[in-house]
Formats: sequence, structure tokens, C-alpha cells
Amino acid sequence: MEIHESIAAIQATYPSLRDRHPLLMASAVLPTAPVKEVARLVFDRAQRFRSSIAFWAHPLCGKSSCISALQKLAPIQCPGAAFVIYEPSSKDVAAEGALIEDLLSVIDYEPRVLRSLAGKRDQLLRALYAMSVAGRHLFLVVDEAQNLHVKDLGWLKRIVNWLNTHEVKVTVVLFGQSQLCTMHQQFMAEMPDLTIRFMAELVEFRSLQDVEDLRVVLKSCDDETEYPRGSGWSYTQYLWPNAHTSGFRLARCASDLYDAFRSQSAGAVDREGISMQWVAETLMLVGQDGEDSDVEGMTIPRETWERAIVDSGYRSRTPAALAATTTGRSRAQRSP
Repeated sequence: MEIHESIAAIQATYPSLRDRHPLLMASAVLPTAPVKEVARLVFDRAQRFRSSIAFWAHPLCGKSSCISALQKLAPIQCPGAAFVIYEPSSKDVAAEGALIEDLLSVIDYEPRVLRSLAGKRDQLLRALYAMSVAGRHLFLVVDEAQNLHVKDLGWLKRIVNWLNTHEVKVTVVLFGQSQLCTMHQQFMAEMPDLTIRFMAELVEFRSLQDVEDLRVVLKSCDDETEYPRGSGWSYTQYLWPNAHTSGFRLARCASDLYDAFRSQSAGAVDREGISMQWVAETLMLVGQDGEDSDVEGMTIPRETWERAIVDSGYRSRTPAALAATTTGRSRAQRSP
């Protein structure tokens, strides 16, 4: 009786909530193996008083979701820490005043911004200190870091140093596209001290590499997610409540889903992996039909996955955006 009541309770929310399900909007922040790897590295470095690490990725690999995951984890790993996400725009000439104004805008600074450079600088430093003082820790994440100028790094160094002298730990995390690798080499020649300060570690944020990576993603939908908040219902349970009661779990679809991607890529996934964006689009399309297909004993055949992959536009993806360097894509041996 309780099972049927739970199913009825879920279905009763469909008119108002189902369309907002994170999987159906392709907006779910899932703890993928690459995200967990980045989180491990970032929060390990965050134990230091001052630290930096940089990641580069091909488009559609899910770095925006990774940044969102770090933002959610930061209060757990470092209570009271402030978390600022800054996305520099592409520009020909760097200007400290513009950088400061951008940062003040990002942190929703309300007072009137002063005209003088010294005044703006003081406003930013004190605002960042006020945000960070509770936990004595600031995470500064720079997205699209390939747009930074070498001068920007110098100005960021000044900010970090000021906060450090006021007993605030600072963890700088750079995320960029593959151009970040070229920029790293260029900056190393021009300003090696700044490059080492902010990009001593330049790590690839990889796509999903194999069926086990896919299984981690799908299992998180089964066990590590909740929708709506506070309901206790996993993503899988919410979309397929009848099937869920009889044992259906998305994690069991990992092999079929990987084989479907391999089929639709003519085997290219074995070289380039699978970008998280395509997995999200595929889950969205399959989930949209979930209400009609939700019955006890339901399975999702490989043909359904393949049809969703085709409808997602996966076969028209840009190879250059997903192709990987031999070094970058080499996968460390998994622990037994």
C-alpha cells in the first residue's frame, strides 16, 4: 500500500513539477568521475594557505556543471568559505579598472563604485574580505580562463596577496578551453613567475572515457540525487516510479548506452570519449517519454538509446571540439 501511495504522490506533482526535472532540462549537476577527480584535486589544494590549479577542456565536456558542483561542495568541505565565479571577456587590451569593475559586478557590490583606480581597488579588496571573513577562505574560480591577459594574472596576484596578509586563504581555480595550453606556453615565456603561481598544474578535464564512467553518472541518478528537494525521491524514481518499484535502475543501462554511442560514432568514442553534454541531451530525450513507458518490469532497449542519441544531434558534432590529444586522453589504469 505504501508503495502505491508513494507512486501516486510522485505522479500528483507531475502537472507542476515534472517539466522542471533537472534531467528533462538537461541541467542536472551529476557527480561524474571527471567531476569527482577535479573536486579531489581542488579541495586537496584548498588545504594550503594559498593555492592554484588550472584545468582545460574541449567544448561540451561539462566544465560548467563541474564548476556548479564545486560551488555546492565548497560549503561542505570548507564551511564559511566564499565562492566567486569570474568569467573574463575576450579583449585586446587589459585594464585593471575593467577587471575590478567586473569582479565587483560578479559579487553584486551595491555601493557606488568610485572613479579612481585606487578607490575601486580598495572597494574590491574590502568586499572580498567581508565575503570571506567568516570562513577565512575564498575560492576564486575563473571560467573561460583562456581570455585572461598576462597582466590580469598580475592584478589577481595582488588581490590574493592582500587577502593572504589579512589571514584569508585563497584558492584560485582556472577553467579554460584547449587554448589555455597554448596560453600557458606563451605566458611561461613572458612571465614565468606568474604562470607558475597560477598554472603550475594544468590538468585536462576529460570527457567520459568508458562504460564505467557512464555507470557512475547513471548510478548517481539512482542513488545520489533528489527531486524535488526534500522529497527523498531520486531522479530515476521520480521519472519512472512504477518501474523503480520493480527494480529498474538507470545504472543497469550503462553498457547499452555506451554501445549505442559507440554505434552512432562508428567506434570514435573509444578514442574521444563522450562529452557530458551529449549524455545529458540523451537522458533528457529518453526521460521525456518516461511517463508513457513507466510500467513494472520496464527496460530501456538499446534501440531507444540510439534513437535519442541521433535526435540529440550527436552525429553532427564537431570532431575538432571532441577530438583529444593522445596524451590527454590516455587513461590511467583503474584500480582493481
